[in-house]
Amino acid sequence: MKELIDGIKNKIAGVTKNPGAVFGLLYPYIIVIGIAIGAYYIHNIDNISRQSVPPVLPDTTVVADLKVKNAVNVPPINIMEMKSSTPELLAEGEKLFKANCSSCHGENGAGGGPASMGLNPAPRNFTSKDNWKNGTKLSQIYTTLQEGLPPSAMASYDYLLPKEKFALAHYIRTNFIPNPDMDTDADLQALDATYNLSGGLKIAAQIPVKNAGLLIINENKSAEDKINSVLEYLNKNNSENGVKIFNKVVKNKNTAFSFLTKNPQWKQNENTFVNLIVNNVNQNGFNGNVFNLGNDEWSSLYNLMTKII
Repeated sequence: MKELIDGIKNKIAGVTKNPGAVFGLLYPYIIVIGIAIGAYYIHNIDNISRQSVPPVLPDTTVVADLKVKNAVNVPPINIMEMKSSTPELLAEGEKLFKANCSSCHGENGAGGGPASMGLNPAPRNFTSKDNWKNGTKLSQIYTTLQEGLPPSAMASYDYLLPKEKFALAHYIRTNFIPNPDMDTDADLQALDATYNLSGGLKIAAQIPVKNAGLLIINENKSAEDKINSVLEYLNKNNSENGVKIFNKVVKNKNTAFSFLTKNPQWKQNENTFVNLIVNNVNQNGFNGNVFNLGNDEWSSLYNLMTKII
């Protein structure tokens, strides 16, 4: 046993005195490990070099301009007359439901229409009274039709006339909803106040932004051309009495002409002209000399303006 221990000690001492011997012993193992790492790298080269950053997708956003919409006069209604359904309202409501709602809510109102696939949340099942966001009252369904239910697929039907929305709401309540909640007079009066149903409404026409921009450009160009024409006249006729007075009382000719063009009520009579000028001196392009003009000078200035503008 002692001989074995002494032999081990001697080998350790030999390695300590000659470190190169250790490297010689380990060298084959190092070669094998290096080959294994290289083989692993080559085998997985596709995964290691694969681009981890997703490619830039092309921008498919479509920028659409506004559509042309004609002005609409929304007739006033007596909201208390809309409180109860009538055969005429139900018949109108049925047509509107089939045209606008059945594709999602189904012909039977249970929510399984052909366009409901993939919608989350699914279209409302009218035959169930559970989890109605706005409620089943007539006024509440009207509000849903008017406002929609964003961010769900329930869009606003604000393009329908008030009577049409009431007809649609009555049809849904009568044919699908079990025991729908009833409105009080206060509920209907609040709905009337919110949407001014008894007062009617005039909805302005809508035109594409591009067309609106062209109109503005053309209007401004027309006004600019007119001002340039007036300035040309003043330069050619600077000896006229009215022109001399104008040059004395105006600090910015373009501003003065723009002001008078946008406020044509001064053409009614001389007194209206005088009042409009003296009461707006700080913003109409005229200066404080207007307060020193006599009656004859005002008449000359007024006559000049009516002639050239």
